[in-house]
Amino acid sequence: MKEFFAWLAAFVIVVVVMGGLAWLVQGNNFFLAQYFWPKMEAVRRDTVIESQAYSEATTRRLYDLRRQYTQAKSDDERAAIKGMALHEVNAFDHRRLPAELQLFVSQLQR
Repeated sequence: MKEFFAWLAAFVIVVVVMGGLAWLVQGNNFFLAQYFWPKMEAVRRDTVIESQAYSEATTRRLYDLRRQYTQAKSDDERAAIKGMALHEVNAFDHRRLPAELQLFVSQLQR
């Protein structure tokens, strides 16, 4: 009977130690993720914004918005298109745009 309780105690200790180690590893992962994930997301976002595909898509979208803006018939339409265009270039470096789009954006910002 004494041997049974010794084995039971050893089993309980092993389970508690394993549970403690698992909790420690999970907690450590949580705190590491809490620190590193925002930084990794910022790098991912910057990489996307600096990519050629993003630049071309933004330029194409701004050309479309400029065309729509010049063809708009009412001030409400122009205001809506102006908001979309300014939102589109908000995170984008204006110097990477062609000259005519830089002029369009600067006119909208005034």
